[in-house]
Amino acid sequence: MSTRTSIAIATLAALIGAPAVLHAQPPDMPPGPPPMMMRGMAGGGGGDAPGMVIPLMLHSARLTPEQRDKVKAVMGAHREQLHTLFKQLESANDALASRLVGPAAVDAAALKPDVERVAQARQALMDHGLAIALELRAILTPEQLAAVTTKRAKLEDLQRQMRELMRE
Repeated sequence: MSTRTSIAIATLAALIGAPAVLHAQPPDMPPGPPPMMMRGMAGGGGGDAPGMVIPLMLHSARLTPEQRDKVKAVMGAHREQLHTLFKQLESANDALASRLVGPAAVDAAALKPDVERVAQARQALMDHGLAIALELRAILTPEQLAAVTTKRAKLEDLQRQMRELMRE
């Protein structure tokens, strides 16, 4: 897989998973790993967002050259739409942040339209990420999917162990 494709996949994973990662750590939690390391690959109880599962699928599956070409084609076909969705999310987040720290008094009701725009942008990105993940999943063989399942179980066990260590 080319560096450019790897970067695109990593960026997709980070940005789709980012909303879940941004959950604040509860005040009663001791300092430790960031929330994304506390529960699931997508963070703070969000489960495995499509963007977080994609790298796991592609790196655990040991793709053939033909499969790599198909992955490049899938990612290339979605590149512009993803760029648009990321820009929409960035814009919605920026608008909300600007109002939150701006000089004007605000309350939850005044911020509701901004929060809804962020939620809609996140949902659109999640929906598109799911479509991509399903396209990529269709490229894998049953044996490759089994390898991904095994790797995911190992990662979940490692995360459980980390949580237990942080509680000690």
